[in-house]
Amino acid sequence: MAPSAPLDQGSSRFDVKTVERPSDVEQEWRQLEGNGVTTVFQRYDWIDAYIRHVLPHEKARPAIVLGRLHGRPAFILPLAISRTGPVRIATWIGGKHSGYNFGLWSAEAIAAMAPLTRRDVETMLASALDADCAVLTRTPQLHDGVAHPLGRLPRSPSSTEGYAFELTGGFQAVLKRTDGAGRRRGVRTKERRLGEAGGVEYLTSLDPAHGHAALEFFFEQKALRLAEQGKPNSFDEPGVKDFFRDLVGRSQAMDEPLLEMTALSVGGKMRAVRGAGIHRGRLNGYFMTFARDELVSHSPGHVLLFRHIEACCERGMAVYDCGVGYEDYKMSWCDIVIELDDAYAAFTPLGSAMIATIRLSHAMKARARQNNFLWRRLKTMQALLRRSA
Repeated sequence: MAPSAPLDQGSSRFDVKTVERPSDVEQEWRQLEGNGVTTVFQRYDWIDAYIRHVLPHEKARPAIVLGRLHGRPAFILPLAISRTGPVRIATWIGGKHSGYNFGLWSAEAIAAMAPLTRRDVETMLASALDADCAVLTRTPQLHDGVAHPLGRLPRSPSSTEGYAFELTGGFQAVLKRTDGAGRRRGVRTKERRLGEAGGVEYLTSLDPAHGHAALEFFFEQKALRLAEQGKPNSFDEPGVKDFFRDLVGRSQAMDEPLLEMTALSVGGKMRAVRGAGIHRGRLNGYFMTFARDELVSHSPGHVLLFRHIEACCERGMAVYDCGVGYEDYKMSWCDIVIELDDAYAAFTPLGSAMIATIRLSHAMKARARQNNFLWRRLKTMQALLRRSA
């Protein structure tokens, strides 16, 4: 555990310390989770499960930063430190599976961070982290109307963004805002055709057995799709499947689950599933897949999405977040684009050199994406290499 490091900022004073076990700050964490600003990906049980199952395989150690203000919990940054060569790099815990990385912040901490300079923020992080630099990816510029408190740090746009839409006014209002009348007719037609093959059933995981069965269906179908495309399967990396299984188990007693599985079955057989987490009335879609069987032409995935959105409206949720990454189907629903940044903080000359290298690499990839021909050739070559491997 790092010693407490006070940071003066006028009349305010942060006391910052770092711990390796979430349980060491569980009380403060749950307090900020309930009263502060955060996302489902930084909830205590989400992070605790990831640390237990995945982080050891990433050869990283937790570095959970707790800040206090006037003796009260002010913020928590769930970070981990790993090495790239001789460089120690602090990153958000969650890897590819954490869509948004915001940390946890009290209203008082957000206000106290506002007057801080870049140097103040870097000094605070350096005092808490045994690292050469911090690389904080997929950090929302805004969350729940709050600008990210670490926004003073140097940053550049992430390679992806999030897509969401509000559920205010109920499902009819959502359809009206998104020109969904034709979509409703199409779904009814597809449901009728699906029904001809057997009874159509929608089921949200109300018991562990169904939740785990839907999750295993996802793992199987996702692996098939990615193999066909020659893409790597992040869900097949060590510990990841057990992490999601743990989330299903922990979610059973929660009003707002960390991972809730919803499935469309036809004739007693699963045809499509969707996994999502919920926090403060905001549903965050994690993943969705469907079986490419004899019923695939009736779009079971699109039908499930339509009915899932309808069910979320009936449950009184406020926002449906389709997650990060562009997909055509998101454009027919979403009118909110969530801008994400990658933020950087260097604490040593070695860290400065690493950040310069990382930013140069990201800039080259961004330029390649702007050239459609080069980007397609690059992705094709990557797919061919993965298939060969």
